[in-house]
Formats: sequence, structure tokens, C-alpha cells
Amino acid sequence: MINLPSSTIVNRFIPKEKFYSKTVVNSKLRELFTGEIEKIVWANKISPTTLSISAGDYSELQIFEISLKGSDFNIQVLKHIDTFIPYPILFLLKKPGLQKLVISYKEPVSSKNNSMKVHAYFDTDWTPEINIELKGRSVDEVYKNYLHQIAPNLDLKTKPDVKSAIENNQNRQNLIKQIDALNRAILHEPSIAKQQVLARERYSLEQQL
Repeated sequence: MINLPSSTIVNRFIPKEKFYSKTVVNSKLRELFTGEIEKIVWANKISPTTLSISAGDYSELQIFEISLKGSDFNIQVLKHIDTFIPYPILFLLKKPGLQKLVISYKEPVSSKNNSMKVHAYFDTDWTPEINIELKGRSVDEVYKNYLHQIAPNLDLKTKPDVKSAIENNQNRQNLIKQIDALNRAILHEPSIAKQQVLARERYSLEQQL
């Protein structure tokens, strides 16, 4: 469980059908909803109406508890929910004896239908207990602190905003993948001259990293 003030409690069951009956989904996504999810509960609402905090770019942050039928879970289910709810959502996924937190960074795409674009997901490991602290004087600060606790590698202290930190993290991950690929190429390259060329390229990427 996530310990939050009683003023934030909603505890409202949400039928799975609500997330795909009023939006366009393919048969595979519908099967993921029905096959992998036992139930969805809107557990808490963090906002100026439930806590002594201010709004910001985001007026609310929701917490959804999702009970799974088994061990399998596809992130596309969360992405579909995130796309059509115009607030940050902290997901608590639950299966027998274990739970994990998942949160995304997303931005509005259209104010007409409240659709959002999801840029990246961050999650904890599966664990018997969840420990996460509610910190912040605004919805934006609470959201940022949740991101930092779930993804401590995000550089949220020196970057001016969450989006910059996300982009920096994605660039860093891309550089790491390129360096790993060069390491493998060097290992299997028989030509000393080509190894040196690849090593110089790797050095350049390492300086960027």
C-alpha cells in the first residue's frame, strides 16, 4: 500500500470496459485488458482539493491500483489509460505477494479530447512492500518527487524541468547502447586498423556521455 492522507482517498472501482468501450482499440489491446487485469481501482487523488498544496502545470495526480490475474503484464495497457486521462497517474500494480510502482512522463496533445502523448515509463522492481514518500508543495512537485524516487537516475536536480531531464536520460541511454554496440564490434573485428577506428568512435561517444 501507499500511505497517503485520508483526505486523498477515492477508492472507486473502475470497470475495465470504460477504458476501451469509449476509445478506439484493436482486438489485441482489448484482450490484454480482459486477460491480464483483474480489476482497476481509482485509489487516491492528489490535488489542491484533497491536500494543502497548489496546482501547477498539472491540477491533479491520480493513483490507480491495478490487480493482475497472473504474472504477465503489457505496458500498452497503462499507455492506453495514460493517453486518455489528462493528469499524471501513479500506478500500483499488484499480484499475489508482490507489487510495483509505474509512472510515466506525458504531455497534452489536444485540449479538445484531453489526449496525451506518453514519452517514457519508469518503474520499481517487484517487491513485497512499497515505500514512497509524498513530498512537495504543489502537484507538479509531488509528481517530480515521485519520478525521482522511482527513477533516481533522472537528473531532476540540475535540469530546469522534467521534460529536459527525460530527454537527457533518453540521450544518455542511446549513447550507452551505441557504446555497447561498438564494444561488441571491436571484440569481433579481426582487423587492428578497423579496431582503432571503432575505438576512436567509441572514445568520442564516451566523451559525450
